[in-house]
Amino acid sequence: MTAKLLAPAFFQVAWVVRDIATAERFFIDTTGIKKFFHFENMRAADVEGTYRGKPGDWVCHLYFAYAGDTQIELIQHVSGTSIFNEFLNQHGDAVQHVGYCVDDADWDAAAHRLESAGYPLVQGLRTQLGRAGYFDTRRAVGVATEIVSVNEAGREFFRNLKTGNF
Repeated sequence: MTAKLLAPAFFQVAWVVRDIATAERFFIDTTGIKKFFHFENMRAADVEGTYRGKPGDWVCHLYFAYAGDTQIELIQHVSGTSIFNEFLNQHGDAVQHVGYCVDDADWDAAAHRLESAGYPLVQGLRTQLGRAGYFDTRRAVGVATEIVSVNEAGREFFRNLKTGNF
């Protein structure tokens, strides 16, 4: 993997918030985003979720929309222990991570490059749409870095999300 692999794959900015409905209303009322797709009560147990190398116990709400070509993600921690409640406790509501979407074949190489550079995987998950991992890059850039790979169902979901067809 070359250093340039992630740069063209940038696609997402994610906020962790205590009140996801208020954050959603802000984006709809002030930015012109028409609607968000809601994943309510995503449980670690249902998505092969991990936290710090062990099975995760977290539950979160995730809302997704697009602003132009950039995906906006809103996350509200509901219960358990996660990178999200850890961040909220330390920083309050704020941008928590940026995301890069890579091909399935490139996920392991991207993850290895980050970990080899001293940025450990903190939390991960696998869904029917693909795989995601959150790496602790805060000391370098102030936020975590998410690596996402999606399968064909995930690519279709992103296409529909971008056009508001959900």
